[in-house]
This record gives sequence, structure tokens and C-alpha cells, in this order.
Amino acid sequence: MQRSHDTAELYWKVSDAFLQTPDPQQQLARLEELRVELREAYAPLMQSVRVVALEGPAATADAAQAVQDAALKVNQCLWHITRGDADARDRFDVAEAAYRQCQARFVERARAATEAS
Repeated sequence: MQRSHDTAELYWKVSDAFLQTPDPQQQLARLEELRVELREAYAPLMQSVRVVALEGPAATADAAQAVQDAALKVNQCLWHITRGDADARDRFDVAEAAYRQCQARFVERARAATEAS
């Protein structure tokens, strides 16, 4: 669960960069920094998902995999933003909202699995 929260925190920072950095060059530099941080956070997230898939109940494993898949989509959108794709910001917002839904579902299922054991 912690890895999914760490990733969500970085997504909040991306949203903050859009809102709090009006200069386009500074915003692009900040987004690139965050993209690198997210890329570095993705490997531990993948490792955690593999552990859940091997050790957890199927419903929890499926929810963890959905978090990983959603994170990949958000990260791809951020990459497109840093490359100047005009529509990427809207896709990022949609993908980030989907990530949060997947994360909430995963946390719910992980807690239920923990309580059941």
C-alpha cells in the first residue's frame, strides 16, 4: 500500500506544478524532475505488486495489478506532456483520476484481506 501512496503523492506534486508554476519553462523543468522521480518510484511499485500477486488473495492481487497499470498510463501521459503534446494534460488528469480510483479499491481490498487473516 505504501508504494501506491508514494506514487499518488508524486501525482499531487505534478498537479501542484501545473497550478503553482506559471512560467512555462520552469513548469516544464519541474515536470521533468517529477517524471524522473515517478520513473524511479515505478520499479518499487512493480516489485510490491509482484509480492501481492504471489502472496495475496486474487481480488487483492487484481487490484494491485490495476494500480500498476494505471500508474503506467499516468506516467506515459506525463511523458507526453514533457514532449509538448497539447492534449496530454487532459489525458493526464483522466488517467490520474483513474489511478486514484484503482488505488482506493486496492487499499480497500488489502485492508479486507489483512482483517480476514
